[in-house]
Amino acid sequence: MHFKNFFAKLCFYEVKVNGVNFPILLNKLSAEGVVVARTRRLDNATISLVFNGKYADTTFAILQKFCYNYTVTRKIGLKVHHFGLFLGALGVLIAYLVLSCFCFGVVVSSDNDALSKKIERVLYSEGVVRATWGEIDFDHLENILAEKLPEIGLVNLSRRGAYLVVNFTSATPPLELPPTNTTGVFATASGVVSRIFVHSGTAQVVAGDTVRLGDLMIAPYEVDEEGNMRPTEARGEIYLEVWDSATIEFCERTTALNRTGRVATATKVYFRDTLLSDYSSEIVYENYEIERKIVNLSNILPLFIEYSYIYEVEPVMIERDFEAEKEALLFEAREKVLSKIPENEVLAERNTISNAVVDGVNTYFVTYYVMREVRV
Repeated sequence: MHFKNFFAKLCFYEVKVNGVNFPILLNKLSAEGVVVARTRRLDNATISLVFNGKYADTTFAILQKFCYNYTVTRKIGLKVHHFGLFLGALGVLIAYLVLSCFCFGVVVSSDNDALSKKIERVLYSEGVVRATWGEIDFDHLENILAEKLPEIGLVNLSRRGAYLVVNFTSATPPLELPPTNTTGVFATASGVVSRIFVHSGTAQVVAGDTVRLGDLMIAPYEVDEEGNMRPTEARGEIYLEVWDSATIEFCERTTALNRTGRVATATKVYFRDTLLSDYSSEIVYENYEIERKIVNLSNILPLFIEYSYIYEVEPVMIERDFEAEKEALLFEAREKVLSKIPENEVLAERNTISNAVVDGVNTYFVTYYVMREVRV
């Protein structure tokens, strides 16, 4: 393939098309596999299309076949004369990919400097720095940390760029105890028990048990040596591994509303909530969007005018490729769940992707899960 043709496929074309029956044209382009990134009607006989350069030959052939007049108004993206810049960027990318194969250091997510230094010393002694990621066994290192440092509880290792990131929780119970009660300690969330410290009462669960919201965790009694139950206050701390999640929905076929260029206006004058005058007419458009603007007419009196702009729109069917947008959807789902949870509390992450036909459209559901430890 010639470099000129190669770089042409890295560009986007903006084309102005003159003619009629544009919905038929758009359906024909979609049937031929052309993905139109943006459509905009300029007037009743002209539209603007934006598409990737790899669809250029097919698009221009269809336009010529159906006798549409068209003009390329813009060519956006990498040009052939940028080849040197492209090679430089490619070299930097290759260098980055090579360097990213190695671990350059350890990052411990904790304010406990003393314990963080102990963790770093253990990992450095295992030779993780300057080792390739393929040589690093995360499970093995987590077990070594748990054995050599009994003061830490749960520990999770993950990769972030060229660094090994350590998230952990302390194994020692806090000095402050929660308020005591005589009815029992109940789960305030659903999850898997990771640690349990009982100060008085009888534990109803052990580490590894799965509990639901409202389950009894510590009962308000103790059993003496003779097997008799003696009432007492239930006190203690229980920690659960809980999963938080966020889901993003993606439809492979969606409808966009493009403005046709026709617009109507309406004006209303108000004094507080009282309508003084109304210069509106019946909306004659089948599909429309409304934008409103409010202007105060006085700095003293609550007198204002509301302008309404009614834009006629027409629906255009857009085909989307899930595989092309999957990584962006996973990132969006992760950011959505992390908006509710501090990232330094995350101990594990995973995601699921499912799909189903909803209203005749193939729809994907991207769900991202993060696990953290909470005290209940």
